[in-house]
Amino acid sequence: MPPELDPTTPPEPKQYSDEEITKILNTVKATRTERDTAAQKAKELETKVAELSGNLEKIKGIDPNKYQELEKLAASYEERKLEEQRNFSELKDIWGKEKTTLAQQVQQLQENLKQTQIVNALEKSFYATGGKSGRDDDGYTYFDLIRDRANNYIVLDESGKLTVIDPRDKTPLKDTKGVSFTVDDLMLKLRSAGPTASLFDPIGNGAGSGMTRSHGTQNVAMLREQIMKLPRPERLAKARELGL
Repeated sequence: MPPELDPTTPPEPKQYSDEEITKILNTVKATRTERDTAAQKAKELETKVAELSGNLEKIKGIDPNKYQELEKLAASYEERKLEEQRNFSELKDIWGKEKTTLAQQVQQLQENLKQTQIVNALEKSFYATGGKSGRDDDGYTYFDLIRDRANNYIVLDESGKLTVIDPRDKTPLKDTKGVSFTVDDLMLKLRSAGPTASLFDPIGNGAGSGMTRSHGTQNVAMLREQIMKLPRPERLAKARELGL
């Protein structure tokens, strides 16, 4: 079974809607505000406790009743201070967990965006180089059947630049002149031979007769090698002309 039809293939990563992203960001903002408010309250209570402690020292031995009243008040503030500190600690833990979750979700969104950029580039090139349109009997488009295979050849750097690589050793693929492959070059490679060749329209000579697949993959591969030696501006045009 081709790897792209293997039922064990991991599912597509979860996509987040704009509404879900907004909800996540609003939750983080609200938690941060609550955390800052709790921290401010704890600081204010700490200041009040210090003031009351100073007052207690001043009135000791002067007015026992007043002293007892202030002592109780100070104890009350101390309890509130401890409670606010506990609340702040809990909010800090919640914020830490939500921050981690948000970071993971942002990372997933960035990865989804990268995959979308890669798939869009591959799909555009697939049809530009003669990929078949329509769907097979199972409802898959012909691009669906080549997407995972082609995706193994593509990496996307932080600047958004696509690079075509050899999936075996991860080195950039280059033509005979040492020029790096484009995505179109990759599609011409996948079209020229192997199981992916059948996903493209039949090869012709551009005039409705001449070379067809019956000439075998060797002739196709030889012709492709000749095309790859052409300057890049002429390469794709020649491939389209010959139906490669």
